[in-house]
Amino acid sequence: MAKRRQPFRWHKLPEWKRRSRCLVKLADQGAPMRLDPETSGVQGRDRSWTLFAQNFLSANQPQFHALEIQPTLQPDAEQINLYLKPGGTIGAVPLKSPTTRKIAGGLVVHPRFGWSDIGPLLHQIGWTASPRLLEMPLVPGAAKEVPPWVLAGPILQRFRVLLNELTRGFRLHEEIRQQARGQVIWDRYIQQIGRGAFHQLPCRFPELGPDLKLRAMLRWGLEVVHRSLAAWSNVVPIARRLAEQAGELLLAVADVKSLVPSKQVLGHFLLTTGPPAAALRRGLQALGWLVDERGLAGTAETDGLAWCLPMHELFERWVEHIVRCWAHGFGGHVRTGRAYETLVPIRWEHSGSRSLQSLVPDLVVQLGPRVWIFDAKYKGHFDELDDHRWAELAAELQAEHRHDVH
Repeated sequence: MAKRRQPFRWHKLPEWKRRSRCLVKLADQGAPMRLDPETSGVQGRDRSWTLFAQNFLSANQPQFHALEIQPTLQPDAEQINLYLKPGGTIGAVPLKSPTTRKIAGGLVVHPRFGWSDIGPLLHQIGWTASPRLLEMPLVPGAAKEVPPWVLAGPILQRFRVLLNELTRGFRLHEEIRQQARGQVIWDRYIQQIGRGAFHQLPCRFPELGPDLKLRAMLRWGLEVVHRSLAAWSNVVPIARRLAEQAGELLLAVADVKSLVPSKQVLGHFLLTTGPPAAALRRGLQALGWLVDERGLAGTAETDGLAWCLPMHELFERWVEHIVRCWAHGFGGHVRTGRAYETLVPIRWEHSGSRSLQSLVPDLVVQLGPRVWIFDAKYKGHFDELDDHRWAELAAELQAEHRHDVH
């Protein structure tokens, strides 16, 4: 007897799920956070920090150092716990797995006052304290966490300086001509002879005018920045102002078509003469960020650039801006500590009791015989005093308070 044929059934294949890579979020100078080993790339049967803690710390030591993260190990009755305490630096860095040393996640330290308050502050001080890009891989998930205008500001500033330095001068120009001019590129001409183009002479000669190729690459970079800010223009005022600045710079290069640069072309421009070395190097470096990372803060869905920004530098520049505006009203002379203009040596009557050799306040304003002294401090001491009593604070924090008073 023949076997009865079974009807064909469609079997639902199990959906392929990408292994999610965690994104650790901390607030600058905030409370320590316990890190879960299973979401940090720990693989194997024993998914705990007992065996992989030291490997994880050694693999991510440069990232922790860049953001002033203090990792600590605290054992309990069952296992070892890993805590990450953020410092006073905001930014984003990738995290590597302790077993494979591949990118397993990301770490973002955001300002404790929020991104919306940082934007106007950066714009107010003219991006003098701007984020510093790190030579690290992309940070998974950082593009959705960090607004693009955080990195768009310093990039636009570099493009603006480079465009201002692009003065009219002689440049080398290549053109196919019927009559020789300047230097004939013979190797290219020999290739054209095989095609019967005897009358077409590839020539290279100096010509007066700005470098059109560099302007075309700058236009491409401005278009990338402008597109990244378009989605935020109707929500964040700082993004709208930066988008307007990018549009104004695009009008300055409207005479050329955008050109996507390559690493070879960017390296060639660094070897040629032209604008001042600092402006050219910083502008080409910003173009390299956009080329290597496929766009501002990553045009990928979630990946973003690795960067850092010490908050105490940003706060000091903001205080300096306020003091300069205040002193300008009555003609006061402002000196800054970052330029070593406020160094005051201390002369002790008894050499055995001396502790400090000099004082360097952040700002000093002088008007005739009157002197005002300012010293900026960006610290979370008041938040810690609200949560704990003074006697419960660590000895280092108490010593830091005394040093500030001193």
